[in-house]
Amino acid sequence: MLELFSLKDKVAIITGASRGLGRPMAKGLAAAGAHTVLVARDAAKLAEVRDEIIAAGGQATVLPLDLMDEGAIRSGVRRIAGELGRIDISVNNAGIINWQPVLDSDLEDFERIMEVNVKATFIMAQECAAVMRAGGRGGRIINLGSLLSTVGRARLHAYCASKSAIVGLTRAMAAELGRDNITANVIAPGYFVTDINASLTGRPGYIEAVNGVTPMERWGRPEELVGTLIYLASAASGFVTGQVINVDGGIQSSFTFQLAA
Repeated sequence: MLELFSLKDKVAIITGASRGLGRPMAKGLAAAGAHTVLVARDAAKLAEVRDEIIAAGGQATVLPLDLMDEGAIRSGVRRIAGELGRIDISVNNAGIINWQPVLDSDLEDFERIMEVNVKATFIMAQECAAVMRAGGRGGRIINLGSLLSTVGRARLHAYCASKSAIVGLTRAMAAELGRDNITANVIAPGYFVTDINASLTGRPGYIEAVNGVTPMERWGRPEELVGTLIYLASAASGFVTGQVINVDGGIQSSFTFQLAA
C-alpha cells in the first residue's frame, strides 16, 4: 500500500523552493524519492536546499530563474526535460503579496502580483504539461492557492484576485488534461509560521487573533503541508483532479470565536 505514495524515479519541479513553505515541500518531494528541481531567483539559497537534500540521501538539481521572465521559464523547463529525460510533477508554489488599500493601489503593483502569482504559474504548468503529454506517462500539476482563494481580505485585493485565479486556472487544466492522465489540483494553505510572514506574527496580538478563528487554535507548521503534497503528487491520488484541498486547521469550513471569560 505504501508504494502508492512513492515518488521513486519521478522528476518534480517546484518553484519558490529556497524558503517559506517551498523549502520543506521540496525536501518532502525528495524524501519521497523524486529527483527534485529547485526553482527560485537566489542560486545560493537553492544550493543550500540542494545540499540538504543530497545529505539526506535524495537527488536535487538547482534551476535559478526569475519567474517574471517568460523565456527563462520556458527554456529552463525544456533544458531540465532534456537533461533528466522527463518531468512528472509540477508544483507552483512561488508567490508574492503586498498590502495596499484598494483606493490607493496602483496598477503596476496589481500587475506585478498577477505576473508572478498567476502568469508564471500558467507558463510553468503549460511547459511541464507539454513534457508530460509527450512522455505519455501522465503527470501531476499542483498549484498553491490560499485561504484567500475563496475569502476576501481588506487591503489584499490583488493577492486575493491572484489566488482566486489559480483555482479557475487549475480547474480548467484539469478539464482539458485529464484525458492525458495529467491531474491538476490546488493546495490552499491557511496561516503557517514561516519567515515570509514574520511581519504578521510580529504584530501584537496577531498570533492570538488567528488562533481564535482557527478550530485547531494554532498556526500550521510548514512540514504539515508535505503529506498533502505527496498525496497529490503520487499514484495515491490518481483519480483526483480539479480539487481544492484546504490545509488550514479548519478555518474555511468553520466559524469560531473566543468569548471573554
